[in-house]
Amino acid sequence: MEPPAGAASPSRVLRAVFQFLTTPRLPVWLIAGTMVVGTALHYGDALPVLSDAAEDSPISLAYRQSLERILFLLPVMYAAYVFGIRGGLGTLVSAGAILLPRALMGTSLDHAIPEVAGVMVVGALLTLLIVQQQEDMAAQKRLHESLSYFVRQVLTAQEDERNRIALELHDDTAQALLVICQRLDGLTRRDDGRLPGWVAGEIHTVRAALVRTLADLRRLSQGLRPRILDHQGLEAALDWLADQLLDEYGIRIRVEVSTPLSGCAQNTQLLLFRIAQEALRNVARHAGASHAVISVHDEGGRLTMTVTDDGRGFVVPPTLSDLAGTGRLGLAGMAERVRLLGGTLSIRSVLGKGSVVEVELHAVPRARYPAPNSPNTRREPRPS
Repeated sequence: MEPPAGAASPSRVLRAVFQFLTTPRLPVWLIAGTMVVGTALHYGDALPVLSDAAEDSPISLAYRQSLERILFLLPVMYAAYVFGIRGGLGTLVSAGAILLPRALMGTSLDHAIPEVAGVMVVGALLTLLIVQQQEDMAAQKRLHESLSYFVRQVLTAQEDERNRIALELHDDTAQALLVICQRLDGLTRRDDGRLPGWVAGEIHTVRAALVRTLADLRRLSQGLRPRILDHQGLEAALDWLADQLLDEYGIRIRVEVSTPLSGCAQNTQLLLFRIAQEALRNVARHAGASHAVISVHDEGGRLTMTVTDDGRGFVVPPTLSDLAGTGRLGLAGMAERVRLLGGTLSIRSVLGKGSVVEVELHAVPRARYPAPNSPNTRREPRPS
Protein backbone atom coordinates (compact mmCIF):
# COMPACT_ATOMS: atom_id res chain seq x y z
CA MET A 1 0.00 0.00 0.00
CA GLU A 2 1.42 3.34 -1.06
CA PRO A 3 1.58 6.19 1.44
CA PRO A 4 -0.97 8.98 0.92
CA ALA A 5 0.01 11.99 -1.15
CA GLY A 6 2.09 14.43 0.84
CA ALA A 7 3.10 11.84 3.45
CA ALA A 8 6.80 11.66 4.27
CA SER A 9 8.53 8.35 3.61
CA PRO A 10 10.65 6.79 6.41
CA SER A 11 13.86 7.36 4.43
CA ARG A 12 12.99 11.03 4.01
CA VAL A 13 12.28 11.38 7.73
CA LEU A 14 15.60 9.71 8.63
CA ARG A 15 17.42 11.96 6.20
CA ALA A 16 15.83 15.04 7.74
CA VAL A 17 16.74 13.89 11.25
CA PHE A 18 20.34 13.23 10.16
CA GLN A 19 20.61 16.70 8.59
CA PHE A 20 19.19 18.24 11.77
CA LEU A 21 21.62 16.37 14.02
CA THR A 22 24.60 17.42 11.90
CA THR A 23 23.61 21.08 11.74
CA PRO A 24 26.60 23.34 12.58
CA ARG A 25 26.90 24.16 16.32
CA LEU A 26 24.02 21.86 17.25
CA PRO A 27 26.28 18.82 17.96
CA VAL A 28 28.35 20.85 20.46
CA TRP A 29 25.29 21.90 22.45
CA LEU A 30 23.76 18.44 22.17
CA ILE A 31 26.91 16.75 23.48
CA ALA A 32 27.35 19.31 26.26
CA GLY A 33 23.68 19.02 27.26
CA THR A 34 23.87 15.22 27.32
CA MET A 35 26.98 15.32 29.49
CA VAL A 36 25.38 17.78 31.94
CA VAL A 37 22.21 15.68 32.23
CA GLY A 38 24.28 12.51 32.65
CA THR A 39 26.39 14.16 35.35
CA ALA A 40 23.30 15.31 37.23
CA LEU A 41 21.80 11.81 37.15
CA HIS A 42 25.06 10.12 38.07
CA TYR A 43 25.57 12.36 41.11
CA GLY A 44 21.86 12.47 41.92
CA ASP A 45 22.10 10.71 45.27
CA ALA A 46 24.71 13.27 46.38
CA LEU A 47 22.67 16.31 45.33
CA PRO A 48 20.02 17.69 47.68
CA VAL A 49 17.53 18.17 44.88
CA LEU A 50 17.73 14.60 43.59
CA SER A 51 18.71 12.64 46.68
CA ASP A 52 15.12 11.96 47.78
CA ALA A 53 14.15 10.73 44.31
CA ALA A 54 17.25 8.53 44.21
CA GLU A 55 16.38 6.95 47.57
CA ASP A 56 12.81 6.18 46.43
CA SER A 57 13.96 4.54 43.18
CA PRO A 58 13.14 0.79 42.95
CA ILE A 59 16.49 0.22 41.21
CA SER A 60 19.50 -0.29 43.41
CA LEU A 61 22.18 2.40 43.47
CA ALA A 62 24.94 0.12 42.17
CA TYR A 63 22.86 -1.13 39.24
CA ARG A 64 21.70 2.40 38.39
CA GLN A 65 25.24 3.75 38.41
CA SER A 66 26.43 0.90 36.16
CA LEU A 67 23.70 1.77 33.66
CA GLU A 68 24.56 5.47 33.83
CA ARG A 69 28.22 4.74 33.11
CA ILE A 70 27.24 2.80 30.00
CA LEU A 71 24.95 5.62 28.83
CA PHE A 72 27.92 7.99 28.81
CA LEU A 73 29.06 6.11 25.70
CA LEU A 74 26.24 7.73 23.69
CA PRO A 75 27.72 11.26 23.57
CA VAL A 76 31.15 9.73 22.98
CA MET A 77 29.93 7.87 19.87
CA TYR A 78 28.00 10.90 18.64
CA ALA A 79 31.07 13.13 19.07
CA ALA A 80 33.23 10.59 17.21
CA TYR A 81 30.71 10.48 14.36
CA VAL A 82 30.41 14.25 14.02
CA PHE A 83 33.89 15.52 14.96
CA GLY A 84 36.12 12.52 14.32
CA ILE A 85 38.72 10.93 16.55
CA ARG A 86 39.62 14.12 18.42
CA GLY A 87 36.03 14.85 19.30
CA GLY A 88 35.35 11.27 20.35
CA LEU A 89 38.46 10.92 22.53
CA GLY A 90 37.97 14.39 24.00
CA THR A 91 34.42 13.55 25.01
CA LEU A 92 35.61 10.20 26.38
CA VAL A 93 38.21 11.92 28.57
CA SER A 94 35.52 14.29 29.84
CA ALA A 95 33.27 11.33 30.61
CA GLY A 96 36.11 9.64 32.48
CA ALA A 97 36.70 12.80 34.52
CA ILE A 98 33.02 12.71 35.49
CA LEU A 99 32.79 8.99 36.21
CA LEU A 100 36.03 8.42 38.16
CA PRO A 101 35.35 10.75 41.17
CA ARG A 102 31.89 9.26 41.62
CA ALA A 103 33.36 5.77 41.57
CA LEU A 104 35.90 6.75 44.23
CA MET A 105 33.15 8.26 46.40
CA GLY A 106 31.22 5.02 46.60
CA THR A 107 31.72 1.99 48.80
CA SER A 108 31.82 -0.62 46.02
CA LEU A 109 35.26 0.16 44.63
CA ASP A 110 35.83 -3.48 43.66
CA HIS A 111 33.42 -3.18 40.73
CA ALA A 112 33.02 0.59 40.23
CA ILE A 113 36.64 1.20 39.19
CA PRO A 114 36.70 -1.74 36.72
CA GLU A 115 33.41 -0.52 35.24
CA VAL A 116 34.84 2.95 34.65
CA ALA A 117 37.95 1.40 33.08
CA GLY A 118 35.74 -0.82 30.92
CA VAL A 119 33.70 2.17 29.77
CA MET A 120 36.90 4.02 28.83
CA VAL A 121 38.26 1.06 26.88
CA VAL A 122 34.96 0.39 25.09
CA GLY A 123 34.56 4.11 24.34
CA ALA A 124 38.05 4.25 22.81
CA LEU A 125 37.38 1.16 20.69
CA LEU A 126 34.01 2.50 19.53
CA THR A 127 35.62 5.83 18.64
CA LEU A 128 38.29 4.12 16.57
CA LEU A 129 35.70 1.87 14.92
CA ILE A 130 33.42 4.78 14.00
CA VAL A 131 36.31 6.85 12.64
CA GLN A 132 37.62 3.89 10.65
CA GLN A 133 34.15 3.24 9.25
CA GLN A 134 33.81 6.86 8.22
CA GLU A 135 37.21 6.79 6.54
CA ASP A 136 36.24 3.64 4.65
CA MET A 137 32.96 5.22 3.55
CA ALA A 138 34.77 8.38 2.46
CA ALA A 139 37.29 6.29 0.50
CA GLN A 140 34.48 4.36 -1.18
CA LYS A 141 32.73 7.61 -2.03
CA ARG A 142 35.90 9.05 -3.56
CA LEU A 143 36.43 5.82 -5.50
CA HIS A 144 32.84 5.92 -6.73
CA GLU A 145 33.20 9.54 -7.80
CA SER A 146 36.50 8.79 -9.54
CA LEU A 147 34.95 5.82 -11.31
CA SER A 148 31.96 7.92 -12.38
CA TYR A 149 34.30 10.59 -13.71
CA PHE A 150 36.37 7.97 -15.53
CA VAL A 151 33.28 6.38 -17.10
CA ARG A 152 31.98 9.81 -18.11
CA GLN A 153 35.31 10.66 -19.74
CA VAL A 154 35.46 7.29 -21.52
CA LEU A 155 31.92 7.65 -22.89
CA THR A 156 32.60 11.23 -23.96
CA ALA A 157 35.82 10.23 -25.70
CA GLN A 158 34.00 7.32 -27.32
CA GLU A 159 31.28 9.58 -28.71
CA ASP A 160 33.86 12.12 -29.91
CA GLU A 161 35.81 9.38 -31.66
CA ARG A 162 32.65 7.98 -33.22
CA ASN A 163 31.72 11.43 -34.45
CA ARG A 164 35.20 12.00 -35.90
CA ILE A 165 35.26 8.65 -37.70
CA ALA A 166 31.74 9.15 -39.02
CA LEU A 167 32.65 12.58 -40.40
CA GLU A 168 35.80 11.23 -42.05
CA LEU A 169 33.91 8.33 -43.61
CA HIS A 170 31.21 10.66 -44.88
CA ASP A 171 33.38 13.55 -46.03
CA ASP A 172 36.46 11.69 -47.30
CA THR A 173 35.99 8.00 -48.01
CA ALA A 174 32.40 8.20 -49.23
CA GLN A 175 33.15 11.17 -51.44
CA ALA A 176 36.16 9.38 -52.93
CA LEU A 177 34.03 6.33 -53.78
CA LEU A 178 31.38 8.60 -55.26
CA VAL A 179 34.00 10.25 -57.51
CA ILE A 180 35.18 6.80 -58.69
CA CYS A 181 31.60 5.86 -59.56
CA GLN A 182 31.17 9.08 -61.51
CA ARG A 183 34.42 8.48 -63.43
CA LEU A 184 33.31 4.97 -64.28
CA ASP A 185 30.00 6.39 -65.54
CA GLY A 186 31.89 8.92 -67.63
CA LEU A 187 34.15 6.22 -69.01
CA THR A 188 31.21 4.11 -70.18
CA ARG A 189 29.45 7.15 -71.69
CA ARG A 190 32.55 8.08 -73.72
CA ASP A 191 33.08 4.51 -74.87
CA ASP A 192 31.12 4.80 -78.19
CA GLY A 193 31.50 1.05 -78.62
CA ARG A 194 35.28 1.12 -78.75
CA LEU A 195 35.75 -0.93 -75.55
CA PRO A 196 35.42 -4.69 -75.76
CA GLY A 197 32.20 -6.06 -74.38
CA TRP A 198 33.88 -7.91 -71.54
CA VAL A 199 35.63 -4.71 -70.44
CA ALA A 200 32.35 -2.77 -70.38
CA GLY A 201 30.73 -5.57 -68.41
CA GLU A 202 33.60 -5.58 -65.93
CA ILE A 203 33.24 -1.82 -65.50
CA HIS A 204 29.52 -2.22 -64.73
CA THR A 205 30.34 -4.98 -62.22
CA VAL A 206 32.94 -2.84 -60.50
CA ARG A 207 30.53 0.10 -60.42
CA ALA A 208 27.79 -2.03 -58.83
CA ALA A 209 30.27 -3.23 -56.20
CA LEU A 210 31.26 0.38 -55.50
CA VAL A 211 27.62 1.40 -55.10
CA ARG A 212 27.05 -1.41 -52.59
CA THR A 213 30.21 -0.48 -50.73
CA LEU A 214 29.13 3.15 -50.66
CA ALA A 215 25.73 2.18 -49.23
CA ASP A 216 27.39 0.02 -46.56
CA LEU A 217 29.79 2.85 -45.75
CA ARG A 218 26.96 5.33 -45.33
CA ARG A 219 25.10 2.88 -43.12
CA LEU A 220 28.24 2.41 -41.02
CA SER A 221 28.71 6.18 -40.75
CA GLN A 222 25.10 6.62 -39.68
CA GLY A 223 25.49 3.87 -37.09
CA LEU A 224 28.53 5.57 -35.58
CA ARG A 225 26.79 8.93 -35.28
CA PRO A 226 23.40 9.43 -36.97
CA ARG A 227 23.28 12.87 -38.57
CA ILE A 228 19.52 12.76 -38.10
CA LEU A 229 20.02 12.83 -34.33
CA ASP A 230 21.97 16.10 -34.53
CA HIS A 231 19.68 17.71 -37.09
CA GLN A 232 16.19 16.48 -36.19
CA GLY A 233 16.45 15.16 -32.63
CA LEU A 234 15.81 11.94 -30.75
CA GLU A 235 12.33 11.25 -32.08
CA ALA A 236 13.43 11.15 -35.73
CA ALA A 237 16.53 9.15 -34.76
CA LEU A 238 14.38 6.48 -33.10
CA ASP A 239 12.27 6.24 -36.25
CA TRP A 240 15.44 5.82 -38.32
CA LEU A 241 16.73 3.17 -35.91
CA ALA A 242 13.47 1.21 -36.19
CA ASP A 243 13.76 1.23 -39.99
CA GLN A 244 17.39 0.10 -39.84
CA LEU A 245 16.61 -2.85 -37.57
CA LEU A 246 13.69 -3.83 -39.81
CA ASP A 247 16.02 -3.92 -42.81
CA GLU A 248 18.82 -5.79 -40.99
CA TYR A 249 16.89 -8.24 -38.80
CA GLY A 250 13.30 -8.15 -39.99
CA ILE A 251 11.96 -7.16 -36.57
CA ARG A 252 9.07 -4.70 -36.54
CA ILE A 253 9.45 -1.90 -33.99
CA ARG A 254 6.73 0.58 -33.06
CA VAL A 255 7.88 3.98 -31.83
CA GLU A 256 5.54 5.87 -29.50
CA VAL A 257 6.47 9.40 -28.44
CA SER A 258 3.86 11.18 -26.36
CA THR A 259 5.88 14.29 -25.54
CA PRO A 260 8.08 16.68 -27.54
CA LEU A 261 11.74 15.83 -27.13
CA SER A 262 13.29 18.75 -28.95
CA GLY A 263 13.67 20.70 -25.70
CA CYS A 264 15.95 18.07 -24.12
CA ALA A 265 19.66 18.81 -23.96
CA GLN A 266 21.68 17.38 -26.86
CA ASN A 267 23.80 15.21 -24.58
CA THR A 268 20.66 13.79 -22.95
CA GLN A 269 19.18 12.91 -26.33
CA LEU A 270 22.44 11.28 -27.39
CA LEU A 271 22.67 9.10 -24.25
CA LEU A 272 19.00 8.12 -24.54
CA PHE A 273 19.54 7.18 -28.17
CA ARG A 274 22.53 5.01 -27.27
CA ILE A 275 20.49 3.29 -24.55
CA ALA A 276 17.62 2.65 -26.98
CA GLN A 277 20.07 1.50 -29.67
CA GLU A 278 21.72 -1.03 -27.36
CA ALA A 279 18.38 -2.28 -26.00
CA LEU A 280 16.85 -2.74 -29.46
CA ARG A 281 19.95 -4.40 -30.90
CA ASN A 282 19.91 -6.84 -27.98
CA VAL A 283 16.29 -7.58 -28.81
CA ALA A 284 17.08 -8.09 -32.50
CA ARG A 285 20.17 -10.26 -31.95
CA HIS A 286 19.37 -12.34 -28.89
CA ALA A 287 15.68 -12.19 -27.96
CA GLY A 288 14.23 -13.95 -31.01
CA ALA A 289 11.39 -11.41 -30.96
CA SER A 290 9.14 -10.51 -33.88
CA HIS A 291 7.81 -7.23 -32.47
CA ALA A 292 9.08 -4.56 -30.12
CA VAL A 293 7.78 -1.25 -28.82
CA ILE A 294 9.80 1.75 -27.69
CA SER A 295 7.79 4.42 -25.90
CA VAL A 296 8.84 7.78 -24.50
CA HIS A 297 6.59 9.91 -22.33
CA ASP A 298 6.92 12.76 -19.87
CA GLU A 299 4.84 12.99 -16.70
CA GLY A 300 5.36 16.11 -14.64
CA GLY A 301 8.98 16.58 -15.67
CA ARG A 302 9.81 12.88 -15.24
CA LEU A 303 10.86 11.31 -18.53
CA THR A 304 10.37 7.57 -19.01
CA MET A 305 11.64 5.52 -21.93
CA THR A 306 10.52 1.88 -22.18
CA VAL A 307 11.60 -0.87 -24.58
CA THR A 308 9.31 -3.92 -24.64
CA ASP A 309 9.66 -7.07 -26.74
CA ASP A 310 7.90 -10.42 -27.14
CA GLY A 311 11.07 -12.51 -27.25
CA ARG A 312 12.29 -15.48 -25.26
CA GLY A 313 13.38 -13.47 -22.20
CA PHE A 314 16.36 -14.12 -19.96
CA VAL A 315 17.32 -14.43 -16.30
CA VAL A 316 17.96 -10.97 -14.86
CA PRO A 317 20.85 -10.76 -12.34
CA PRO A 318 19.88 -9.83 -8.76
CA THR A 319 21.61 -6.45 -9.08
CA LEU A 320 22.60 -4.37 -12.09
CA SER A 321 26.20 -4.39 -10.88
CA ASP A 322 26.29 -8.13 -11.73
CA LEU A 323 25.62 -7.49 -15.42
CA ALA A 324 29.28 -7.16 -16.38
CA GLY A 325 30.17 -10.27 -14.38
CA THR A 326 27.61 -12.32 -16.33
CA GLY A 327 28.99 -11.14 -19.68
CA ARG A 328 26.13 -8.72 -20.45
CA LEU A 329 28.42 -5.80 -21.21
CA GLY A 330 25.80 -4.06 -23.35
CA LEU A 331 23.33 -3.92 -20.47
CA ALA A 332 26.15 -2.79 -18.17
CA GLY A 333 26.93 0.05 -20.57
CA MET A 334 23.26 1.04 -20.56
CA ALA A 335 23.30 1.12 -16.76
CA GLU A 336 26.36 3.40 -16.78
CA ARG A 337 24.76 5.80 -19.24
CA VAL A 338 21.58 5.95 -17.18
CA ARG A 339 23.63 6.65 -14.08
CA LEU A 340 25.39 9.51 -15.87
CA LEU A 341 21.97 10.99 -16.59
CA GLY A 342 21.06 10.73 -12.90
CA GLY A 343 18.24 8.31 -13.63
CA THR A 344 17.27 4.75 -12.80
CA LEU A 345 17.32 1.63 -14.97
CA SER A 346 15.03 -1.33 -14.35
CA ILE A 347 15.06 -4.59 -16.32
CA ARG A 348 12.22 -7.09 -16.05
CA SER A 349 12.11 -10.34 -17.98
CA VAL A 350 10.07 -13.54 -17.96
CA LEU A 351 11.35 -16.60 -19.76
CA GLY A 352 9.23 -17.23 -22.83
CA LYS A 353 7.29 -13.98 -22.51
CA GLY A 354 9.75 -11.21 -23.33
CA SER A 355 11.52 -8.39 -21.54
CA VAL A 356 10.98 -4.79 -20.48
CA VAL A 357 13.80 -2.26 -20.17
CA GLU A 358 12.73 0.98 -18.50
CA VAL A 359 14.74 4.16 -18.07
CA GLU A 360 13.40 6.86 -15.78
CA LEU A 361 14.87 10.35 -15.52
CA HIS A 362 13.60 12.38 -12.59
CA ALA A 363 15.07 15.70 -13.76
CA VAL A 364 15.56 16.06 -17.50
CA PRO A 365 18.25 18.58 -18.53
CA ARG A 366 16.78 21.02 -21.01
CA ALA A 367 18.45 22.59 -24.01
CA ARG A 368 19.60 26.15 -23.54
CA TYR A 369 17.93 27.17 -26.78
CA PRO A 370 15.29 24.51 -27.42
CA ALA A 371 14.09 23.84 -30.90
CA PRO A 372 10.41 24.29 -31.78
CA ASN A 373 8.30 21.55 -30.25
CA SER A 374 7.21 18.78 -32.56
CA PRO A 375 3.69 17.34 -32.35
CA ASN A 376 3.01 14.20 -30.40
CA THR A 377 3.53 11.15 -32.56
CA ARG A 378 2.71 7.51 -32.59
CA ARG A 379 4.69 5.85 -35.34
CA GLU A 380 3.76 2.42 -36.60
CA PRO A 381 6.47 0.30 -38.17
CA ARG A 382 6.60 0.49 -41.94
CA PRO A 383 5.49 -2.65 -43.80
CA SER A 384 8.25 -5.22 -44.26
